[in-house]
Order: sequence, then C-alpha cells, then structure tokens
Amino acid sequence: MRLGLLLAIVLVLGLYTQAAEINTNKFGSLEVVTETEHTIEKEIYFSEDSIVHDHVVRAQHQKDSLDQAKVNMQKMVERRIDKCEDSTFPADDDFQFLPVFVGSLVNDSQTIEYEGTCFKSLTLKMEHLSTDSVKVTVNARNKASTFCREALFMSTTLRHHVEYLFFEKTHTLVFKNLDEDDIIDLNLTGVKTYLFCHGVVDSFVSVFNTVKLFLGGLGANPKYPIIGSHVPEYMEKANVHFVKEALGWEMEKRDVTEVVLDESEIHDGDFLAITRLDGLDEIIMWGTGGRVGHSTVALHIDGELNIIESQDAWYWPKHKIQRNPYKQWIQYAKNCDFHVSVLPLKDEYREKFNNTAALEWFESVEGMPYGYHNFLFSWVDTEDENLPPTLPKQFVPVAFEMFGELLPGVMETFFLQAMNHRLNTTGLNFKQVVSEAAKRDTNLSELMAQPELDGWMYSDGYSYVCSCFVIGVYKAAGLFGDMELNAVEFTPKDLYQLNVFNTTAVLPEKCKQADPDLPFCQILGKYRMSMPGYSTIEPYAHMNEHCASAAPEFIRPEGC
Repeated sequence: MRLGLLLAIVLVLGLYTQAAEINTNKFGSLEVVTETEHTIEKEIYFSEDSIVHDHVVRAQHQKDSLDQAKVNMQKMVERRIDKCEDSTFPADDDFQFLPVFVGSLVNDSQTIEYEGTCFKSLTLKMEHLSTDSVKVTVNARNKASTFCREALFMSTTLRHHVEYLFFEKTHTLVFKNLDEDDIIDLNLTGVKTYLFCHGVVDSFVSVFNTVKLFLGGLGANPKYPIIGSHVPEYMEKANVHFVKEALGWEMEKRDVTEVVLDESEIHDGDFLAITRLDGLDEIIMWGTGGRVGHSTVALHIDGELNIIESQDAWYWPKHKIQRNPYKQWIQYAKNCDFHVSVLPLKDEYREKFNNTAALEWFESVEGMPYGYHNFLFSWVDTEDENLPPTLPKQFVPVAFEMFGELLPGVMETFFLQAMNHRLNTTGLNFKQVVSEAAKRDTNLSELMAQPELDGWMYSDGYSYVCSCFVIGVYKAAGLFGDMELNAVEFTPKDLYQLNVFNTTAVLPEKCKQADPDLPFCQILGKYRMSMPGYSTIEPYAHMNEHCASAAPEFIRPEGC
C-alpha cells in the first residue's frame, strides 16, 4: 500500500537539500516544504486512504485524538470550546464553526479571488502538471495583523489537505500520487476550497478524520484492496495505550491466547463479545464507555452451530447480515485477531429462547446491509452527553455538512435517511433537514438524540448494527416477552450489561485455567477482556433511549 509513498520518500531524499522540511500531516500525507524570500513551496505525497487502511496513520490519529481531547476538555471547563468571532452565525449556533466555501478549481484557466479573515486578498489557481499531480498556487496579500493566520481546507472526494497561511507570500502546493479515479473526480468537481474561521481547524480535522474512520473502517469505501487482516503489533500496543488513557482500562496480557471449546459447550443465544485492537473499536468504546466493539450470537441451524451477525468490516471476508458455521467463523476470527468471549445466557433465559422463532426472524433479515443508517443512533441518546471529548458537539454538524458536500451518497446512507425518519419526511437533503427542524423549533443535535425505532424501513431494508442485531434476535426468541424495547437503541455495552447472562455459570476447566477471575470464557485474544457492570441491569420498557455516556466517568443514569 505504501510502496508509492516509500519511492516518493527515496526520491525526495535524493533531490532535496537539508533546507527542505519533511513531515507527515494529519491526513497521513508526506509533505516536503522549501521556503524562499518570496515563496513557500510544498509537495504533498498522498498515500492511500490512510485513515482507513494504514495502521500507522490510525495509531497517530489516536494519539492526536487524545491530545485534542485534553485541549477540548480544558476549553470546556473554561466555557470556551473555541473562538469564532468572524463567523456569520450566532455564537450559540451549531453552525458557527462552518467553514466558508471559497470555490472549486476545476480547470487551469480558472482563478478564484477571495477576501479572507487574515489576508484581505487571496488568489487561487490550479495547473495540471502530469497524469498524477496538480499544482495549486495561492497568493496571500494584505495581511490584516501581524499574528493572524489563515486556514484553508482543500478537498476532492477522497483527498484532503489543510494549508495554514501565515506569511504574505506565494504558496505553491503540488498534490502528487493522484490515481486515475482522483483525476476523473478532480476534472468533474475540482479542488473544493473552504476557509476556516479563527481557531477551529485542529478540532475540525480531528472530527473529520474520526468520522471518516467510521465510514471507511466499516467498509463504506470498497475502493482499496485488503492487504492483510491481521493487526500489527505496534497497532495493538497503540490501542492498549489508548484505552488506558481514554477509558482508564489497563489491559492485561494473557498467558493463553486461545481456548478451544467444543461446539456442545456453546448454546443458542450465547453472546460472543468481541474486541479488535484496530483503532475503530476503541473510538466506539470511547464514545459509549464500553469495552466491546462487536457483537455476535450463537444459533443452531439445521443441527449445526452457527454464528449470526451484522458485519461489514473491510477485514472480514463476508458482508451484511450473515450466518457462518462456527468452525469457519472461528477461523475468520483468528485471522483478523479478534478477542472473543462467550457470555452464556442464564438458565431461565436459555429455556425461554425459541430457536424456531429466532431463526424465522433471522431469515427475514439475512442479507440485509449492515446498519449504517442508524450506526450513530444506538449510541447518541442526548444532545451533548454521549460524544467523546475529541468530538465537541459544535463540530459534528460541521463534519456532516462537509461530508454531505464531498460524499453525498455516503451521507444519504449514514445520516440523512435517519433524520428524515425523525421528521416523518422523505428525501430532504442536509440543508433541508436543518431548515425543517428549525421550523419545528428544534435543531440537529436534538433531532439526533431522538430514539431510533424498530420497524423503520430504510431504502435497502431494516437497519441493524451488530449489537442491535443481537437484541433483535433476543426479542424474536422471546427473551423479553411483550416488553416494549427498541433493539436499535442498544450499544455493545448496553448488551453485555443486560441482566440476562449467567454470572455464576460453571465454566469448563480450560476456561478457568486461562482466566481464573473471569465469569465467562474468553476463547481468543492476547489481552484479557473486562466488562464492568456485566449482567447487572434488569430489562425494562424503552430502556437505553435517553442514556448519557460522557467521558471520563461514563455514568449511566438510572432508568434512562
């Protein structure tokens, strides 16, 4: 994946003197900068869609997220997430941080002139240099004050760059390693350029990368091939450090990394709780306060033990709501370095579990897509008490607005259909959703916090993420009787804290030898899994529809 980037580095080192500054930016691209009296020249070597597929960049993003969270938390304490005096929106408006669209550079004859917040005169031009590179020239003149600076966000559909302008000079940016699809996209829609108000760009980049990690890491971008499904050791270590800093969980190494269970030791309805140290699960944990990133459930089909799940990760060989014989599934799990624990149902719930009804329901949704439509909404139950500190609520609508412009198809799937359900409308785009919400005396944050409802039909079927799917199986199997629950409101943490699991089960001796203190059997993983609050919350009607989960305490209000 990074071969082209490696060759670029070799070339750069051979051609540039020690005067050139070489670094990697927050989007994972290599930058080579040279400066003269009148110009700043920068070459940007794009790697692949690195926040999704490059473990090094994801590890760095985790570090950046922790650093940015500390900054944001301090600003929250001081009641100033950021200053945006030059915004045209009111100070308490969600969109006060929205970057201003400057224009799109589509061809070489086009010139964009704009008055910035720091430089009164900004002129932008583009030039095609070769089949894989273009040059954008920015002339920054008439600086308003000595210490001000400009922040420009430049983007095609998949390539992103932030350029800071501090000096009154000519800035040349050469974007390299563009592929054929990039050039086609660039010729169609151009290099879109946005101007940030003062002081928000670092927070925005953190949000933007995190949202992109969600979209791409879950398989929304099939463009890039799978290079390998194993998690490198350095990525594991980066995630172990991350969960310690973000969640206060110091993961403990195990002496045994696999416990082989006979299929007879796994029963219908047993919950297989999963963690993968890949950077995506850990961001989900940071948002929910949980210690599980993926959920599956056991079900016998035609006498054979199967694992059924909603799954769409890029590293997994199959996608959508699916079944896999246990023998095959466990091999898949080992290939992608899953940590897996088997959580057995209590005896009374095991007796309740109706295999026929569960199978009937499963077959009615089998093959439907992973629940991208409501991925966020099992987690986001409140206006401002669910997001981790790296995602201030002020910036989330901005990120969605940007993705709506850059990736309209993805945002239609990931966000807009769910908002239309909440408004009982169809087909409204982002700006129309915001406008319609305002007419009803609400805003986007309040709309997102409204409960997701079972039975909402999306454009391609019902929508279940992994944990919601497991609760859907439990509902169909009769575990909750006539109790009104919305399966689509359950996170992995909500699932394992549900008091339906046997905390005093007699475990096989091999499980107790591997992990003497665990109340369940961990069958895979280098590190010991831990689930605070395991099987402690009694089921009740409409549970988990209004629950806060704010870091660092992640306190769940009673009865939420």
